Amino acid sequence: MADHNKAPGSATAGVWIQVAAGLKNPAMRELLGQVLTGQDPERGAAGARGSKDLARWEQIGLLRRGQTGAWELNEQLLGDTLAAAGAAKADRSGINRFFDGTKLHTLPAKPADRMQVMAYLRDAVIDGDEQLREDQVNERLRVFHPDTALIRRYLVDHGLLLRAADGSSYRRGAGQPAA
Repeated sequence: MADHNKAPGSATAGVWIQVAAGLKNPAMRELLGQVLTGQDPERGAAGARGSKDLARWEQIGLLRRGQTGAWELNEQLLGDTLAAAGAAKADRSGINRFFDGTKLHTLPAKPADRMQVMAYLRDAVIDGDEQLREDQVNERLRVFHPDTALIRRYLVDHGLLLRAADGSSYRRGAGQPAA
């Protein structure tokens, strides 16, 4: 089995797609700002929504509970991401040869390579149990390629992304090569 997680920016690329999506949300951005300025975000958090947003930052890995129990920035994630970005620039093997940084510059012609690239993109944009609207999928895919409809279609065609029958949402699929 190919290790498609060793692609551009390594597995941390998917984390940063989620960080960017979190930063786009004003409530999540405000909670992060409170942590960064030394405030207690739980004191000002808007009930269940605030708790859910803090849990989401924790799930992403950007925030964690420190030894005192206070929320803090996960410095290790930042260091790992910078190291992975440097390593990815140097590595032009495997599916990295189709990327320039995080940007997909060439869609692979070979089905096996295309499946690996698509599996990497799927892993980078959607967690195992997430269910996203089309605009959310597009927002995350745009980090990798401007033609989000094309990439989304490839993901669906390869069984890596499953579209709800009513078209309202997408979730992860196991993935099978397109016929």
